[in-house]
Amino acid sequence: MRIAICDDECNFRTDLRKILLEYKKEKRIYMDIFEFDDGESLLESEQLFDMVFIDYQMPGIDGMETARKMRLKNCICSIIFITSYPQFVFESFEVQPFRFFVKPLEKDKLISAMDSYLQQQNLLNPIIIIENGEQITINSANILYLEGNGRYCLVRTLDHVFKSSKTISRVFNLLPQHCFYRIHKSYAVNMYCIASVSGNEVIMINGEKAIIGRNHLADFKRAYKNFVKNYYLQG
Repeated sequence: MRIAICDDECNFRTDLRKILLEYKKEKRIYMDIFEFDDGESLLESEQLFDMVFIDYQMPGIDGMETARKMRLKNCICSIIFITSYPQFVFESFEVQPFRFFVKPLEKDKLISAMDSYLQQQNLLNPIIIIENGEQITINSANILYLEGNGRYCLVRTLDHVFKSSKTISRVFNLLPQHCFYRIHKSYAVNMYCIASVSGNEVIMINGEKAIIGRNHLADFKRAYKNFVKNYYLQG
């Protein structure tokens, strides 16, 4: 998901960005964050955003007018107003905001709003498996790896192995591509669940090992390096 933060306070943008990056790591989701210090620069951006945080009071064009112009451009992103002036909440209904928060921003309320958004947009990429006549929903974040087994696919979580009637290719295509990687014709791993990489092996967080196919080795190591750089908070 692409998120814009539009606020003239640099410290506030920094703090909000930090919370969102922590949330991104915890939920294991794709997230790009763009910052703007006024409404004009946000409106000039050619990016399409899924969510926009807008300060209600800014120099020049204020948050409300910025949101109006976004809606006139048929922008369907989720707008979250953040302001020190709660009396504007009713006026904001005109542009159908997703949330309206009062500064100082409470982290718990932000996390709750993000959780609601992900659930509504189905961004956690669940898959459904029928096992013994029972429908089971598995969150992609809980999947360690996929293993191809002929016409079937084994879906491994920390505490269970599920058997899908779909091939590994079909199951793989249902999962978020930023964190699942095909290391072998018979294996696809969740890079969030890799404990380490040694030579041509990946060691998963449950101690299991998988061989990286010779033809996949160089591309995988490059992809994993970029993944760690982009999706893990650096100390």
